[in-house]
Amino acid sequence: MNEVITFLVNKELGGDYVEYLEDINKFQSTNDTFNTAVTVVFLRHLESIEKMVIELQEILVEKETFYSSLLITGRTEMVSALPITLGQVFSSYAGAIERDRWRFNKIKERVRPSVLGGTAMGTCFGAPSKYLFSAEKHLRAITGLSLPRSQNLVSDISMCDKFVEAGAVYDVLSNTLFKMASDFTYYVSRGEFIHPNLQYGSTIMPIKTNPVLLEFVKGLAIDISLESRKIGEYSRNGQLQLNPFLPFILDAEISIFKSLIKAMDSLMLFIANLKVDKEVINNNLINSNAMVNSLRPYCDYTTLKNIGEILKDVKVKDIEELKVVIVNNCDLTMEFLDEYLKPGGFTSFLKENI
Repeated sequence: MNEVITFLVNKELGGDYVEYLEDINKFQSTNDTFNTAVTVVFLRHLESIEKMVIELQEILVEKETFYSSLLITGRTEMVSALPITLGQVFSSYAGAIERDRWRFNKIKERVRPSVLGGTAMGTCFGAPSKYLFSAEKHLRAITGLSLPRSQNLVSDISMCDKFVEAGAVYDVLSNTLFKMASDFTYYVSRGEFIHPNLQYGSTIMPIKTNPVLLEFVKGLAIDISLESRKIGEYSRNGQLQLNPFLPFILDAEISIFKSLIKAMDSLMLFIANLKVDKEVINNNLINSNAMVNSLRPYCDYTTLKNIGEILKDVKVKDIEELKVVIVNNCDLTMEFLDEYLKPGGFTSFLKENI
């Protein structure tokens, strides 16, 4: 880089006015300049992903509000458990993304310190104090970023823990994206969510839509997670006063950034255009154990267990038929069930006045 700058300056001036080691590289070392460049890349990428995290959070909150009264089967260990609103499902995702947003905001503060002026080992060897202050000032002006000088230059040149922490934040986000895509894939397989028909699902099965958007997100999330771990491996294999694997750390981060852009774009595309089959959702809920389990505060364990056995042989068509089965096999009244089995009646705290 110094040789290129020297060539351009001398070409512009029409003579050999500057020399790349004595003049252009004055008061600098590869060790502090490259580290600073990596810091700039990390910080810009973190800010870009943070904006996408905020956008994803807003989309999830919008879905949380939109589906606040739509009941769906809540499942634990992949088995029907209790009713929940689809809004509450999206609330769980929005909460995780909100925490990711907080993590990105905090990690930027630890990544942003610059080591420019620390020269070879952070001891500022060969660089006057005037240069340190001038370099810090011009770096902020050129990049447009808040880049304070590190308060421990020796540490920030020899140690790469701030990049490891940034990689860990990326990894946590990738886990969140994977979990969401995995859940959505399950809902698609149950017919409750409708995946857009983006391609022929099969070369032999004409009536089939594969969840390709969600699979793409999951594949990218795995790649992001592995690249994040590589940053940790490169960091801990640094030796003494310098980490020679910093170029590999940067390469892994760039790969993570590119994959995250694709993964978040794809997931937001799916969520923003989400369609649900309310009839399938309702049918699955009515014929699951969730509705009967929700009566536990008002019925004994054995009675509900018996009702569950009866319902194995009776496929109810709607909530009214389910109420009849319940009333015929326990001490609850139809009036009680009419009030209790409403959206929100059993998806929040116990209402003692019922």
